Amino acid sequence: MSILKLHAGRFSVHSSVLFAVAGFALAAPAQIPMAWEPFSRTAKWEVYGIGQYLHSDDIRFNGPLGDVKVKMDDTGLGGFGLAFHFNDFLALHGDLMFGNATFSGDFPVDTGETVHASQNTFMQTGRLNLDYNIINRRLTPFLTGGIGYQYLDTALEDLPPGSDQDWWGWAGRHGHFYDSETDFTGNVGAGIRWNITDQLFIKATGGAQWLQYRGANGITTQIEGIFAIGWMF
Repeated sequence: MSILKLHAGRFSVHSSVLFAVAGFALAAPAQIPMAWEPFSRTAKWEVYGIGQYLHSDDIRFNGPLGDVKVKMDDTGLGGFGLAFHFNDFLALHGDLMFGNATFSGDFPVDTGETVHASQNTFMQTGRLNLDYNIINRRLTPFLTGGIGYQYLDTALEDLPPGSDQDWWGWAGRHGHFYDSETDFTGNVGAGIRWNITDQLFIKATGGAQWLQYRGANGITTQIEGIFAIGWMF
């Protein structure tokens, strides 16, 4: 009789545990609202962290000894942003991002030869964009566009021999071993955002930005992918 009671007690404990686990499993999804339910963003703020992947077209400079094609290696930037939603569809946001980039190319020198050189730079970007959320649902596609800047600075440690410190485009000025520049940018993109809860959201964007580097021959296109995760209040 005591053995039966012991087994019955164990069964009761095990059943309680199983029911508790099952109840938790059923309750957890219920805490995340349906992605397609209506959701109002009117007059709400949000802060978020950003990761950006950046791929650039080659840049053509009018060098002191002839035209030069410079490649910027694919790079990643990180940063943060702040946004305000005027209504369920329109939002204004400002982003700041930081990182490093490497520029390289084959450069003519005064000996008549061509020398390969690369230069590491610090990159900092900022932008002000207007987003248009296409539907007032937790999950919505959106369009975006805006203006901004791209700032570069570098110590010129890799000048090719025979260049007389007169580097190409953004890379330097005669007699200087340190240089920086700030260029105006414009961008457009499209993506999708999901307000997972009333506060937590994620956002993914694909797009392009355009700028003209100092001394460059024409406008450079940069393709970008951006992922953001943040908090709405």
